[in-house]
Amino acid sequence: MSEHQWTGPGDDTGAAWSVLEEFASVVSHEIRTPLSIVKTAAETAHTHQDSMSREQIRGYLEMITRNSDLALLLIERISLARDIDHGDVDLSRQDVDLSQLVRESVSDLEAVLLFEHPTEVLAPETVTLSADPTAAREIVFNLLSNAAKYSAAGASIEVLVGVTDSTAHVIVRNHGGGVTPGDTERIFEKFERLDAGAPGTGLGLFISRGLARAHGGDLRVQPAAEAGSEFILTLPVAATN
Repeated sequence: MSEHQWTGPGDDTGAAWSVLEEFASVVSHEIRTPLSIVKTAAETAHTHQDSMSREQIRGYLEMITRNSDLALLLIERISLARDIDHGDVDLSRQDVDLSQLVRESVSDLEAVLLFEHPTEVLAPETVTLSADPTAAREIVFNLLSNAAKYSAAGASIEVLVGVTDSTAHVIVRNHGGGVTPGDTERIFEKFERLDAGAPGTGLGLFISRGLARAHGGDLRVQPAAEAGSEFILTLPVAATN
């Protein structure tokens, strides 16, 4: 029997409802971003279809597809957290252009999350690696969401993409309050949030690090040079079995 299954009144209903509330909280908060992007893209394409080129319409359809895939992944977030705990994460690898993925992610989030934060992307034309594109996109979304969440309105966000030898990296730099040395590992634990009043469930960074490590990479945080924090995602360019 699944540890999350509730079979009747004789069970521990308090624990069962805790699981249901946890799942509802994750879905209601985390799924809002990709669904908002889907809704905005669909409305824009519908309203302006007569004045759009085929290429523009195709771009909106691709945005809808990307974020529908991400929404489906977010629905399974609780199960994914459990799979990461057990070291059992399934990845569907293919060639991914990391530079393009990061640019698309920033573009997708501009209207629904990053509108108060000027976001600059510095990236080579192409950085190709073997990765699960939906999982990689979730990591980038989580890092951008985290940067926006802990930055004051108007504060900028920088995203740097690069590759050294056989390792690609994405650095997301915010100018918020920063992370103290004692919290640099704690924030990657399940349900941990430095600000208890901040939105979210504390699963984003836990899952992001788990997905990075499932690829053979990692995710860590360090203080930014001036103020704030830098989250550093590393992924191997070659597939890791």
